[in-house]
Amino acid sequence: MPQKLSRITPPAEILEESAKSSMAEKVLLILETIAQSEFPLTLETISTGTGLAKPTAFRLLNTLVTQGFIERDPNGRRFQPSAKLRIMGMNILSVDSIRSQRVAVMKRLVEEIGETCNFNILDGNKVMYLDRVETSAPIRLHVDLGMRVPLHCTASGKLFLSGMTELQVQRSLGNEPFETYTPKTITTYNKLFSELEKIRHDGYALDESAFLDGFIGIAVPVINSKDKTFATITAHGPASRMQEKSIDFYVKPLKRAANDIQSSLSETSIN
Repeated sequence: MPQKLSRITPPAEILEESAKSSMAEKVLLILETIAQSEFPLTLETISTGTGLAKPTAFRLLNTLVTQGFIERDPNGRRFQPSAKLRIMGMNILSVDSIRSQRVAVMKRLVEEIGETCNFNILDGNKVMYLDRVETSAPIRLHVDLGMRVPLHCTASGKLFLSGMTELQVQRSLGNEPFETYTPKTITTYNKLFSELEKIRHDGYALDESAFLDGFIGIAVPVINSKDKTFATITAHGPASRMQEKSIDFYVKPLKRAANDIQSSLSETSIN
């Protein structure tokens, strides 16, 4: 008579660890899907892209939102990486040697033009300051690293918007009128789209007291291997001082610095 095989039940600890591992894989899959997208994703898109059922994806997305790793867009219907996740990613990718190269380039730039310079990235529907080198001039603009500023009225913000389609711009900004910061702030799509066309033609963006009254910002793009604006470098300073010099005085050194940073990124395949 054949011997019956007894059923072996794995210990509860093993089952629990297996469930945790499976859950961790699902969370990482969602994070990877969102991080690889250039624009916010809907629940349906995330569910399709990950192969997860909508209820499962929705539950995990809410957990990630609560923990601050992702956030909803202004309409609340799409999900995008949060500043916390972007900073973590940049810290991992920008190893010390690469960041030190970038800062060294910015230091030379500040010495040449005499104004504070920032390295910025697109963070959802905001611009985030990632690195900064300040001028020694007594009057200067100070911003905290990680600070997020609007797209429609800053030099870097408009530069990022200039690389988007009109539909993508509208998704990023929402309904007009846009928030007013100074009398020079652009508040309508009609004026903004005209400004974005000029930026595409010129290759740089200018903020003349549209965000902070009395201060000017000039931004140039840092291009990645896909020929897209990966980041920006911006020179900031008081209008009274920066208006004494021509635009080319700032734009040419800014573009050289951007090219130097692009080269360092290409060498490491980080971009």
